[in-house]
Amino acid sequence: MRTDTRLLRRLPRLSLSMLAIVMMLAGCGEKLQTVAEERAVAVKALALSAHTLPIDLQYPGRAEGSKEVEVRARVDGILLHRRYREGEKVEAGQLLFEIDAAPFEVALDRAKAHLAQTQAALSAAERRWGRAQELIKRDAISQRERDDTQSELEMAQADVKMARAEVKEAEINLGYTQVLAPIGGITSREEVSEGSLVGPGSVLAKITQLDPIWVNISIPDSELLSFRSMLNSGDLQFEEASRRAVVETANGYVHPHSGKVNFTESAVDRQTGTVQMRAAIPNPDGTLIPGQFVRVHLEGLRSVNALAIPERAVMQNAQGSYVYRVVEGQRVQPAPVSLGLKTTAGVIVESGLESGDVIVVEGLGRVRPGSLVEIQQAQDAEPQPERADKRKASGQASSDQGAGE
Repeated sequence: MRTDTRLLRRLPRLSLSMLAIVMMLAGCGEKLQTVAEERAVAVKALALSAHTLPIDLQYPGRAEGSKEVEVRARVDGILLHRRYREGEKVEAGQLLFEIDAAPFEVALDRAKAHLAQTQAALSAAERRWGRAQELIKRDAISQRERDDTQSELEMAQADVKMARAEVKEAEINLGYTQVLAPIGGITSREEVSEGSLVGPGSVLAKITQLDPIWVNISIPDSELLSFRSMLNSGDLQFEEASRRAVVETANGYVHPHSGKVNFTESAVDRQTGTVQMRAAIPNPDGTLIPGQFVRVHLEGLRSVNALAIPERAVMQNAQGSYVYRVVEGQRVQPAPVSLGLKTTAGVIVESGLESGDVIVVEGLGRVRPGSLVEIQQAQDAEPQPERADKRKASGQASSDQGAGE
């Protein structure tokens, strides 16, 4: 009983002690939380500086054969043989079809026989004219007889010329029974089966030339006008030595042979508001085929004194694009930016940043406006056009070939 009384007397003291301990722990927790909130966030940053950078112009394009020819029959006859396999590559002058030549061989023999007749008639006329010349010297024939003999000679000469033309025509028609490839390229399926009757103008097949191959590009007229304005102001420069077109397929494969733009339309398409351009791309292996959709990189333009930032550093909000800029006290604040053309080192900043500014490029998901940051790896702003170098390595051996096409 006495022991219980002592415990009851100590309870108020114990409660006050426990309350003090709890308050001390709570105060320490608040201090620890404050320290945790002020702990610097590790990020990677980029110090900006101006450079002359190559512009990476990318446009969708569609490939088509540089030549597409319909192979047609030139004479009437039965199509006897097809001498190629559908879809295979053929060379210019290669035999494709054979038309029944028998009627044309007969026609040629007939023309040759007629030529022999006219030549015999010419020989007779020449002999008569020779005798007439002797008689004329002796004044033994009349002027009328002389004129008639001369006319016979001239008519015989004309008949020979006509007969020779008939022989040549018969030879040409006989040659048309051998249908040859007018160009080299890839053949289509046959349009007419063996055994069919064909005539002049009948389409037998089609041939598409794939080397070089053409890629058609559509450029918005507003962009084209902007480029011209920037070229006139000196903000853009053309570097003729590096002017080329590089093709990338849908799966990311970079075609190893670069080419050049060889045609630009002189008017804007009224329906699409674009200007059509065409690039000629060497295609010796036939890796690009007509109708294929590709992405075309047009190189050769350079932006003068440009600030470029990686696209991964750009964030979006309701007001537009912004980046996190490192300010005094190693803290970050959002900086709205206006972006322009893409380069091999990133996207060009038209306004919002200056040379010397430092922006966060990695760790963006861990920072908020006003966050204290610790820059673990400060990167220099020297452009590193990895993608361009990769394209150049894959196409360097053929760029000269593309220029010559």
